[in-house]
Order: sequence, then C-alpha cells, then structure tokens
Amino acid sequence: MVCFTSKISVLLLLLLSAMVLQEGNCSTHSCNKKDQSALLIFKHDVVDPSNYLSSWSNEQDCCAWKGVQCDNVTGRVTTLDLSNQYLEGLSLRNSNYQSLVKPSNAYANFSSLKYLDLSFNEDLQLDNLKWLSHLSSLQLLNLSAINLGSETNWLQTMAMHPSLLELRLSMCHLNNISHSVMFVNFTSLVTLDLSQNYFHSNLPYWLFNISTCNLRKLKSLRLDDNELKGPIPDWLRKHEHLQHLNLSENLFNGSFPSSLGNLSSLTQLGVNSDSLSGNLPNSIGQLFNLRSLYIGGSLSGVLSEKHFFKLFNLESLVLLSAFSFDLDPNWIPPFQLHEIDLRNTILGPTFPEWLYTQKTLETLDVSSTGITSINSDRVWSFLASVRAIRLSKNKISADLSNVTLNSEYITMNHNNFTGGLPLISTNVYYLDLSHNFLSGPISPLLCSKLGREMNTLYYLDVSHNLLTGVIPDCGENCRDLAFLKIHNNKLGGEIPPSVDLHKNNLSGNSLDISNFKSLEYFNLGENNFSGVVPTRIPKSIQGMILRGNHFSGNIPAELCSFPSLRLLDLAQNKLSGSIPSCIFKYSFLDGARTIKYHPRFSVEFFLRGREVEFQGDWLFGILDLSTNNLSGEIPPELFDLTQLCALNLSRNHLVGKISSNIGGMKNLEILDLSNNHLSGEIPAAISKVSFLSLFNLSYNDFTGEIPSRGQLLTFTSWSYVGNPKLCGPPLLTHNCSEEVVNHDEAQQDGSNDSLNDSLYIGMGVGYVTGLGGVLYSLLLNRPWRHKYFGFLDNILDWLYVFVALKLNKLRELRASSR
Repeated sequence: MVCFTSKISVLLLLLLSAMVLQEGNCSTHSCNKKDQSALLIFKHDVVDPSNYLSSWSNEQDCCAWKGVQCDNVTGRVTTLDLSNQYLEGLSLRNSNYQSLVKPSNAYANFSSLKYLDLSFNEDLQLDNLKWLSHLSSLQLLNLSAINLGSETNWLQTMAMHPSLLELRLSMCHLNNISHSVMFVNFTSLVTLDLSQNYFHSNLPYWLFNISTCNLRKLKSLRLDDNELKGPIPDWLRKHEHLQHLNLSENLFNGSFPSSLGNLSSLTQLGVNSDSLSGNLPNSIGQLFNLRSLYIGGSLSGVLSEKHFFKLFNLESLVLLSAFSFDLDPNWIPPFQLHEIDLRNTILGPTFPEWLYTQKTLETLDVSSTGITSINSDRVWSFLASVRAIRLSKNKISADLSNVTLNSEYITMNHNNFTGGLPLISTNVYYLDLSHNFLSGPISPLLCSKLGREMNTLYYLDVSHNLLTGVIPDCGENCRDLAFLKIHNNKLGGEIPPSVDLHKNNLSGNSLDISNFKSLEYFNLGENNFSGVVPTRIPKSIQGMILRGNHFSGNIPAELCSFPSLRLLDLAQNKLSGSIPSCIFKYSFLDGARTIKYHPRFSVEFFLRGREVEFQGDWLFGILDLSTNNLSGEIPPELFDLTQLCALNLSRNHLVGKISSNIGGMKNLEILDLSNNHLSGEIPAAISKVSFLSLFNLSYNDFTGEIPSRGQLLTFTSWSYVGNPKLCGPPLLTHNCSEEVVNHDEAQQDGSNDSLNDSLYIGMGVGYVTGLGGVLYSLLLNRPWRHKYFGFLDNILDWLYVFVALKLNKLRELRASSR
C-alpha cells in the first residue's frame, strides 16, 4: 500500500489548477487539451489496483473518460468523480510538477471545477486541505472515508467556499468540531454530512448560529455516529427547511425535544442515544411529510394513536426503545409502510391487529417483543407476501408441520415452535429455526419440491432442536446451500454403499454430504454421528464443525487437500493417531477467507467450555482438535501457519516440544495446549505473540523458566499450573535462581531476596494483570483488540525494564552494605 505524504496537497492543487485554467479558442465539444494532459499525469502516478482509469488515454476525448464530465459549451472539465474505486495513493518519486504552474496566469482563475468526489478511497490520506482554497467555485465536495485526522482547520478551509451546496466528510477521522469558531460562511449549503467521526463533544455554536444567511438553506444534516453529548438542542427547530435530520448513535442525554415536531418539512428523522430518557412527545405525530422515522435508545412510555396521527406519508417505522402501545384494536393507521422494525418494544402477548392493515410491507421485525400466541392461519397467510420477517426471541407456541414459508429472509429462532419442519417455497434464501422444539426428520425441508423448480436456499440453521434421522441424499435439490447448521440435535449417520471401510481397517458409520455442491460452512456438532471423519464433502468448504460426536480413527489426510478450509473443529470425539503433517504442505487454515455476502452470518466456536458466536463476512484460521486421543508430536510445520487465529490441542496425549517458530504466529488469539505431555522449555519466541486473549499451557511437563516478556506477563498462574518443573513468575512459589551464590549466602539472604523480588515483580504483574482484565470483553472485537495489545506490548516492555533495573539497583545496594 502506498501512503499519501504531505506532497499530495501540492499534487492535487497543481492537477486541479491545470484542469480549470482558462484557455482561448476552445472547441465546443472536445476536451480541453490542458485538462487532458493534467489528467494523464495524474493517472500515471496514482495507484489504481482496480484499473478504474483504464479508459484514460489519448485515443479518446477526455470528456468521455470514466469519472470525468465536461462543460457542453467550453469543453472544460467540471466534474472529477473517483469515488469508491480503491485508489491507494500516489508515487511522487522522480516527478516534477512545476511545469504545470509555469504559466504566469496560473492562479488567475480557478472557476470551472464544480464537483470533486474522491470518497471511499479508504487508503488515501490527506495531510491538509489548503489546496482546496483555490477552487472557489466548488459546489459539491465529497471526501468521505478519507483519513483527515491530521487536519485541524478543516472547517475554516471549507468556509472559504461560499458557493458550496454539498459537503460530505463522513468517516474522515475528524475529531475537532471547532467550538472556537462562532460563524461559518455557509450561505449556500444545502447538505452537510459529518457522520461517523470522533467529535465527542457538544454541538458547536457555528452550527446553530443561523443569523444573517448562515445555514438557512440547510436541508440535510447528518451528525450520526459521533459520540456527541449534551441535550439535543432546542435550536434545531430554527432550521425550518430541514428535510433529513440524523442524530442517531450519539451520547445525547435528557429528554426528547418536543420542538422537533415543529419541523414540518422533515421527511427523514433519526434519533438514537442510550442516555436519552422519558417519553416520545406527541408532537412527532404532526410531521405529515415524514417518510422515515427511526427512534432508539433508552426512551420508554406508552405510544398511542396521537403519535401517528398525521404521519400520512410514513414508509419506514423503526422504534427500538422499550415502548409499549395503547392502540384501539380496530385502529387503522394513516400510513402504508414498507418497513417495520419494532424489536425490543412491548407488543405481546398477541400478534398486533393493526399490522394486518399494512398491504405494502416488505420487511417486518418484531423480535423480542413478548409475543406468545398467534392465529396461525392468518399470520402465515399475511407473512407470505413479506420479503423479510424476523420473529426471533419471542415465546411463540405454534405447530409448523403444515406451514409453508415463502419469504426470502426468515428468522424464527428462540421460540416454542413444535411439530415437524415446515415446507419452504423456492423464494426462501435464509432460514433460521434454531432453538425451538421441532422434531422429526430434516428431509421434508431439504428434499421436498414445490413445483419443478429447485429451491434457492443459501443459509439454513435448524440447530438446537429435537430432530432425528439422517442427512438425506438430496443435495441436488439444494444446489445453492452454502451454510448448514444442524448441531445440537439427535441426528445420526448411515453407511453409504459406496464407502469402503475395510481399506482403513475401521468400523462404524460414515457421513456423505458431497452432493451439497455449494456448501461453504456446516456445523453438525453435538449429534450422534459416528464412524470416520467425513471426507466426502464439497471442495468449496470453508468451515467444518463436527465437535461432540462419536467419530473415531485417524484424522484423514484428505482434509489437507481442501483449498478453502479455514475452520476445522473436531473436538470432543474419539480420534486417535497423530496430527497429519500435510497441514504444512497444503497450508490449509492459513489466512483469512472472505465468504459470500449474506445477512447476519455467524460462526460458533467454543471458548472455555462456552459457545461463542462470531459475526462477520470472513473466516480466519481456526483449528480445534481438543478432547480426543491424539498422540505423537505436534508437527513443527503447524507453527508456520502465521495467519492462524485459534489453536486448541488440549486434552490429548501429545508429546514433544513447542517449536520456536510459534513466535511468527502474529495473529494467534487463542492458544490452548493444556492437559498433554509436552516437555522442554517454553520457547522465548512465544513472547512475540501479541494478541492472545486465551493462553493455557497447564498440566504438561514443561521445564525451566517461564518467559517474562511481552503479553505473557498478563496471564496468571492458571496458565502454567501442573508443570512442577516450571519456575518464575507468575509461579511465585517456584522462583528461578538468577545468579550463582554460595550455599550459605543463599540460605541467609534467599528469603529476603525472594520477598523483595516478589514485591517488585508482584507489583508489575499485578498492574499488568489489571490491564489484562478487559481481554475477554475484547475477544470478539478484532480491531479494538489489536490496537489494545499493540499499546499493551509497549507498556509491558517498559515495565519489564523498569522492574529489572529496580532489582539490580537493590542488589547493588545490598552488596555495598556488606
């Protein structure tokens, strides 16, 4: 990745200056030659991995280039749109841009450029924005997702553009909202987007000082995701032309201002803060132009018809606070909604009658709303036309045996649904029925056909139910199925006639899911499968969880040949033999793997005996072979998997040493080798692993001194107990001898040395252990964890040196006093 230096400001200034210089005798429709030359110079030096600028060449007019627009009369470039094209930076080596400003009239007129959009090139960094001051005619400026963290005077620079209509600086790492500035010359500004920055302050005076003509034309104001605090100011009502107002995901406190109900021009309103309290004012019901309403946080109270009285144009209703409803059972709302999200409100115990009046509904979320009973015939008929439904985490009791589901996206987990699995239409893409009481075989859902078309099911979770039987051989009917979660049921396996078990001298059953050609992830954990670990699985597999079954025999070497495998969990089975050395040959499990997008993807893995859910759009390397009967040495090649995130080989019969190559496993976050027969010294290189959130070497045969550098200082004695030949902190009862002293001196001073050493080291370890107390809470937030441990590493190194110097000084003083 090439990073921007401070020269980027000069380069962009020169580029844009050359683009807007006036030139006589322009062709009516062809591109200005000076503009074209400047753009070609820019292309030559920009890093363009997506080849977005491939159309920029002398073979065609620059006004036809991608991202470039010209004035129809003068041919001058007026718009440069390079948004979201993954540009990474510029190479300034061996470049001379002085020739671009040689003409004597170089700064005479920069009036042509009106629109500049460099947004969502996330690797770009601009040290300052002074180069913008020469572009006096800018009407639209979008620098969203570009790092402007080092720019402290951004507001003053923007205020030098009185013709600016749109200013978008979302996700720019801004942290200064300029409270010292009393007035900003935004006389024409219509759109202001400062969302997702780091202001963490009250709203500034310049924003609500709309005296003279400042900000009087403002129609769109986005301040969401900024950690803004203080009360929501009453002066917002002065922005009488506001149409879009988003204040969500901030730290506002106090009550919800009723004055917002006076902004009759509002079409979109978003307010969400966990520090807000009180009721939602009735005045919200007066916003007759409102199309989207999003309210969340700690508000409560009762909502009545008055809160919706004049919301004739409302299309999206999102209420995420603990509101309850006092509505007439025969109430007919004044709106027809496309989206309803009422999760965590109090709707139950019955399904609300007024929802049936919504004929244009596309998405419905009534999760965690206390609904316990439904009219099955009426509800399923109504929901059949809704594209996405979420009924999760209620206590709905209903039999699904004779139900046919039709929505594309369905989550009905954590309820009391009973009976057999429902049928699904070919529309269903995502289905989560986990944590219910469904019984019977899985075959009706996977194998049944409605009409001649195959189903398009991509994600299926029926885990934590009472299902029995086998996985049916009907993968051809589920050619798109990529994620299959059926763990925690009572499923079992049968012997396919094509599998030759004598070749491996094994007995029992085997499992064949090779017909599910598109499968990327499956979880069959906590069932009753037995026999050999299945190898008849699709080559597309990325994650495979078979923990908690009765698989036996060796770990098959065939697993090493699956090129996309990044998560392998075979824990709590009856596997024996050694770990295949082919792990290194194929380097499976090494590196992150992006998975195909779909809503709310989650992976379960186990940590300290508990199931932990990880959500994201990628899989990191995870290998869990714990609680089996594996023997032999850990292949040293395994420690060369530098991208591995979690490694658990605990509760086996493994012997040998830990390779010093473990120091190169920079991404390792979970390491558990406990309850084996590993021996030798703990390699000092292990101190280089900086992101560990779980570390356990207990109950082995390790010898020597515990490495006392880096993050290892944050772990307690529980990480090392059961190794009687280990010494050193945090095992303070097993101190290692640090220097050769005669026996008499050791007897005389040993107890004092131990006491003082323990004091200093205990102080250090105690301090660091306090810092380490947040490790578990950071476990599932990878970016925060990496930043935290990077900082912690520096602290630990300093602390180690500090303690060592103090100990040496103490020994010198003691020696001189003798």
